[in-house]
Amino acid sequence: MLTQRKTIEATILVAITAVLYWLGFELQSWMFQFTEYVPGVHWFYFPAGLRVLFVLVAGIYGAVGICVATFWIDLLYARHSNVETLLLTAVASGFGAWSALWLLRWRGVIAEGLQGLTGAALMQFALIYALLNALIHQISWWAFQREGSLLMVDIWPMLVGDLLGSMAFLYFCKLIFRGLNDLD
Repeated sequence: MLTQRKTIEATILVAITAVLYWLGFELQSWMFQFTEYVPGVHWFYFPAGLRVLFVLVAGIYGAVGICVATFWIDLLYARHSNVETLLLTAVASGFGAWSALWLLRWRGVIAEGLQGLTGAALMQFALIYALLNALIHQISWWAFQREGSLLMVDIWPMLVGDLLGSMAFLYFCKLIFRGLNDLD
């Protein structure tokens, strides 16, 4: 029975993460469309912060939810991509942040239960995530010849956009938590 319960909890985490990530993508399209450099690459990418948060809170299930949402988003909006590019983009979106978290846990920077999480550790996480995400996306798009993909050109706006988006989101969360603490 415990295994079935864990499966249900994991499925719910994946579903909630996927829906919230999709909503974050729609918010990006509505509020920050002007930051788009080329399709799929932004100078400021708000959902990058969601990736960081979901992976920190939900771990592998957050990564899977982001992966699922990205696949469906790309099916809706990236009509000219082949299946391989859609899958690699989804995996890069979901597992770039998870890989960064795994690396930082392996190095002892971020503990398993997030105890003692510091601002410096979050900044390292955001930077490593942005770097991994931009590299994996751009190399995948270049390797599978995504239309208009320029590896050495597009990597920089994506790196900056993911870093700014994740840092802005983390700071926004900090302000919310500070406000909630002030209410007490």
